[in-house]
Amino acid sequence: MKSTTMQIGRAAWLALLWVCMGSMALMSGCASYSSSGPDCSQGYSASCRIPESSKNDTNPLSSAEQAALDSRKGTVAKQVPDSAKPAVTEQYKYFLRNGRKTMQVFSKRSEKYLAYARKVFRSKGLPEELAYLAIVESGYNPVAKSGAGAAGAWQFMKYTGMKYGLNQDDWQDERLDVYKATVAAADYLDKLHRQFDDWPTAIAAYNAGEGKMQRACEAAGANTFFGVCAKNDSLDAKTRLKPETTQYVPRFLAVSCIMDNLGSLGFDPIHPENAPQMTPVKIKPATDLKAMASACSMNWSEFYRNNPHHVRTVSSPNAQTLVYVPEDSRSVAMAYARNPVTVSGAQLAQAARQSAPAAPGAARCTGTHCIAPGETLYQVARKHGTTVDALMQANNISNPNALRAGDRIKVAASARAGSRADKSGRRSYTVRPNDNLWQISKRMNVSVSDLKRWNKIDERSLHVGQTLVVSR
Repeated sequence: MKSTTMQIGRAAWLALLWVCMGSMALMSGCASYSSSGPDCSQGYSASCRIPESSKNDTNPLSSAEQAALDSRKGTVAKQVPDSAKPAVTEQYKYFLRNGRKTMQVFSKRSEKYLAYARKVFRSKGLPEELAYLAIVESGYNPVAKSGAGAAGAWQFMKYTGMKYGLNQDDWQDERLDVYKATVAAADYLDKLHRQFDDWPTAIAAYNAGEGKMQRACEAAGANTFFGVCAKNDSLDAKTRLKPETTQYVPRFLAVSCIMDNLGSLGFDPIHPENAPQMTPVKIKPATDLKAMASACSMNWSEFYRNNPHHVRTVSSPNAQTLVYVPEDSRSVAMAYARNPVTVSGAQLAQAARQSAPAAPGAARCTGTHCIAPGETLYQVARKHGTTVDALMQANNISNPNALRAGDRIKVAASARAGSRADKSGRRSYTVRPNDNLWQISKRMNVSVSDLKRWNKIDERSLHVGQTLVVSR
């Protein structure tokens, strides 16, 4: 009888997986992750398309692949019954084969955040492998958004995000703050585990919602996710778990197994412990964020990539908020935070109507430049009066750190309306209506601190018609 029951369980899981395979999109919180958009291998979009898995991959796992799958590392994997192995294996095969490029992109993207996420889960006494759940949710994309309204690497819906301390208003959406969202996700998963007393069930509830999971358990007369799945087909349509949820836990287990065995499975290794350290800096209400970026010698795109939770180029006028800067910019950022450029009045009203631009505008090509030994793209940009983003755009550069001495690149210069040069080559700028220091600094590719120092001015002393020195 025990053998027969086991066979029925395995058959039920395989049948269920066949139904599920048509929707191989990554899941997001309580809503399906969008499956429309560019291929995930590019790793640029929140709405990646994941190719459909073969209906039944009959090719056997290699000895190394099987050994990794059998290792069953982690607290969650040890709570998986043998009857679920076929479902986990199918997901595992998918990410090893058809979805291999996707897995490679997502694992690399996670490198920046994994050490932090593991530390958060460990500090709360939770399984560290839960840090991999954001790979299933979004591929660790901080700005991922689903059609149902979930957002961020951890794909919080609005209400759940607010419930767990992620502020959302016209000025910020902290669901896009990976660091705060990770703490919120850990708190939510801890709550779900205390409710269901089983990690696979808590993980399924993270996807389906705790109410949906509770009703499914009650209808199936089961206490666990896998118990519900064994009876899922017999439940009514309102109570039955959706395919996205029945796939969700096996997918998490498969992804976790791969992440724990990247090297032996032939993936490029990642080193989260060596990822650049980001420092949180508390800033005052209505802080000019573009001026802060300039003060830290960062272009806006670089600053925004680290702080996508700020919806505008000005921080919330209603409360102190956080920005994240690289560790080597910490002292400069903290100095700026103590005495920031703040925005008020008409400029604040204008900022409220404008979303933060994710990238600068188009640039025009004016020549070429040969990279010298030790020269950075930032130095090239300063030398030619342009920006790093303009150079990257003009030369299709995806990684500025990959440039080598001797490489020749096209030089793209940004328009500098209102500026002129004297005979010595020193440039000046005439202040126009509605100008402020960060606008001028961006236009002229100089820092706000340099403008203040060279011209012995501050924001209050700026006036229309004034001539500023913008290079030395």
